[in-house]
Amino acid sequence: MAASDVPDHVLDYLAQRKTLTLATASSGGEPHAATLVYVNKGSVLYVWLRQSSATNGHIQENSRVAFAIDEYSDDWRQTKGVQGAGQCEPVTQGEEMAEAADLFGQKFPDLRPGATSAVTFYRVTPSEVHFIDNTSGEGDPEPDEYRRESFGGGG
Repeated sequence: MAASDVPDHVLDYLAQRKTLTLATASSGGEPHAATLVYVNKGSVLYVWLRQSSATNGHIQENSRVAFAIDEYSDDWRQTKGVQGAGQCEPVTQGEEMAEAADLFGQKFPDLRPGATSAVTFYRVTPSEVHFIDNTSGEGDPEPDEYRRESFGGGG
């Protein structure tokens, strides 16, 4: 999916949020979900993981992931969020590593220098993105439905 497939209002939402829940599964199908800080460059997301984490182990076995980025509201009509799926791969090129570290430094200025030296950066390249925005449109959405825009594969 090209970054141009995702409209600016969704990219703005991604830039404003700070955490995502990343869902992985081992090669045997064992599920795992972890909440992580992230940064984005367009629709591409970056997270960092310790080599000893369950999430890292799952990604080594199965690079397909799903993710959710959302905000809680007591009023379901105010619900917003992003759901997606794609490939998660370690960042191995020095230039991209430096860029990811710089993006983290900009978004999280309180990180102590060198905080990312003992971790591996991962790139999540979405193949599908769904933007939930119950604040948009006319009238109230139905209680069992969400207003959703879909981009990329899946719908």
